[in-house]
Amino acid sequence: MMHFTPIRTLAAAAGLLALTLPASAGPKRDAGYFTNLPLVTQDGQTVALYDDLIAGKIVVFNFIYTDCNDLCSFTTARMVQIADWLGDRVGRDIFIYSISLDPVNDTPEKLRAFAAGFGIEPGLGWTFLTGDPADIDVIRRKLGERGDNLYDHRSDMLIGNADRDFWRRTSVMGSLKLATQTILEMDPDWRAPAVSPALIETGDRPATDFIISDRRGEAMFIKICSACHTIGAGVKFGPDLAGVTLRRDHDWLTRYLQAPDILLRDGDPTAVALNARFPNVKMPFMGLTQTDAKDLIFYLGKQLDGLDSTLTSAEADQPAASHDHASHEHTAHDH
Repeated sequence: MMHFTPIRTLAAAAGLLALTLPASAGPKRDAGYFTNLPLVTQDGQTVALYDDLIAGKIVVFNFIYTDCNDLCSFTTARMVQIADWLGDRVGRDIFIYSISLDPVNDTPEKLRAFAAGFGIEPGLGWTFLTGDPADIDVIRRKLGERGDNLYDHRSDMLIGNADRDFWRRTSVMGSLKLATQTILEMDPDWRAPAVSPALIETGDRPATDFIISDRRGEAMFIKICSACHTIGAGVKFGPDLAGVTLRRDHDWLTRYLQAPDILLRDGDPTAVALNARFPNVKMPFMGLTQTDAKDLIFYLGKQLDGLDSTLTSAEADQPAASHDHASHEHTAHDH
């Protein structure tokens, strides 16, 4: 992730569900449009953009780079949730591609480590790609990524159905359920499941919905922290935050939430230790104000009710033995 102004990026992305590259009345957009330039997978395999990655598939593209200090890890974590909801369709008829915007630095080995930080296993329908910088530059522009530098790259997804020649953009910063449905709608045979009348009558919500109260800091935690962290449920992609307000000084937490990249750059011992423990997923710069940070700390502190207040740093920061995903420090917080 980079150091751009995230307020602008978040605002632009949150309401985004813009139709792009709509079905054309003219010639079909095939290899002649997208090109068949080569890319290299995280496993070192060379593939052709259209013939190998796009043709005959429903596809999801986004752009990342492994040294990103802003939103790349955050958006990847949110896309993991989407992939989980898509289930075994990922790798069968829906394929996810994350293309590096820093191909000189992002070798297949670095991309493989980045993917492993999110528990993304090779060969299961989500591929990380690098390549020649000149080829990447052409490809990203064909796919609608036209930022002038790394700091300005898009945080949304381009999704499409090559057979239908139908393409849309959808936000990964807004409703993940809406984003998931938008991907599924690329399949002309897909129909949204009927909502149970009982749910409508009782006002109950499906289990995948968050029910957000008016508790201070809760909505922010769900929005920007829960993609990578739990409170008391073990390591997800970053440390379990149970008891974090007991383990960390509140002034330090405030500074870390606001500028984790600065603390790491300046050699703060705790930031360095967390980065070493979770090296492949970076805690992002989210543009939080001091008030935002204090609201999050307040919410995390309130979650101590019913928890053992003697939690140690080692207990909360180490990966849970039964968890599928590789651990990683990141996202808004190991306060």
